[in-house]
Amino acid sequence: MRNLARSLIRFKILKAKGEVEALLQNYSQTQRQRLEQILDEIVALSTQETDASTLKKLLLDKAASANIEVSPQDLESIYIILAQKVSKKLAVAAAGHIKEAVKFSFDTVDAEAIEAMRKGFYWMGKEYNERLQNRLKDIIERVFKAEIANEEVGSALKEEFGSIINADESYFKGVADHIALQAQNVAAVTQGSKYGVQFYKVLAILDDRTTKICRSMHGRIIPAEHLSAQADKILNAHSLADKKAAAAWRDQAFFGKSLPKNFGLPPYHFRCRTEVTPVWVDEEEEDGVMMRNTQPLSNDEIIRHIDKIGVERVLDLKAANGEHGLKNRLKRNEKLKSDIIKALNSIIAIAPKKDEENLSNAVSSNGYFMVFDGNRIVTAYKPGKGAQTYFKEKSLALQQEIIKRWWQK
Repeated sequence: MRNLARSLIRFKILKAKGEVEALLQNYSQTQRQRLEQILDEIVALSTQETDASTLKKLLLDKAASANIEVSPQDLESIYIILAQKVSKKLAVAAAGHIKEAVKFSFDTVDAEAIEAMRKGFYWMGKEYNERLQNRLKDIIERVFKAEIANEEVGSALKEEFGSIINADESYFKGVADHIALQAQNVAAVTQGSKYGVQFYKVLAILDDRTTKICRSMHGRIIPAEHLSAQADKILNAHSLADKKAAAAWRDQAFFGKSLPKNFGLPPYHFRCRTEVTPVWVDEEEEDGVMMRNTQPLSNDEIIRHIDKIGVERVLDLKAANGEHGLKNRLKRNEKLKSDIIKALNSIIAIAPKKDEENLSNAVSSNGYFMVFDGNRIVTAYKPGKGAQTYFKEKSLALQQEIIKRWWQK
């Protein structure tokens, strides 16, 4: 029960924009009702010792039994939104003491995001006078309080500042989104520290608008102390220069294992859509193979493992059955799954793929060449001419990152 309450808290911290409600529209009304029933069953079976990993595994298994396919990308969002829907029942079952804790967190997290926005605020182009900045902060705060709809903030800002700044509504909307996203991510980190969160995972929206930096960061696991230190610098900065120094922007992919002190907490660029979410890292054994991950394997996954760089890589059935011959290699070689995990553990270099810079190539010390799309494993194999030579031929070698040590100290 305690772990379910923790997920309820995370719901308000991370999903204030209501995107999970839109996500659930991918499922039919019958499926949504059945998922709610499934979670009710899980709540009834859970004890205080039941951990989050077990609860998610139960959700996946029961959903599969009901012929509802839950994608790994949807698992966390569905889990927490359904958990929120049964929070009243949980509070009663917990004899009231969780109710106060959850209510307190739900009531205060938006206030924390507003405070983070006000303390860490800076204008996108130049520093304006305090009165002007406060007017902008007031409008953004009204968005947090749902007094202004998110889709209306651009027109509201243009109406307020159009005579001062010559820009269209989309620019003002970008400014508002940027300020709100940074405030929400800062609030998530400061709030998460109160609940013993040790790691955060970067979640980008992968589509044709995704930038190189966000695609490369998707799935990366970041220690809480790194983001907490950066959030503190953002909140305690006293000038525009200080704030920019505390939160660097990037446009090129980042493949290193060690993040700079001023990088890690989104947004990573103007109009960024990337967030961080608290995660708990566990170990899972599947067919004799040990993996470290933040959630159990779903039915359409073969591997989910945090690699040497610190990115949670996923090999799904779509890639395994793709056009790269991986399906046949998996059938012929029973050890291939284990070998791929060993390859992820022993990456020695990673770089953008030639002619397809949205993809990245990696080479491992056990002789494997791997191709990644974000955190997805597209293919993995041992090339005939030697992995390192092959890697140099297929990669933008001048942009490669040499990986000497493990991401986690």
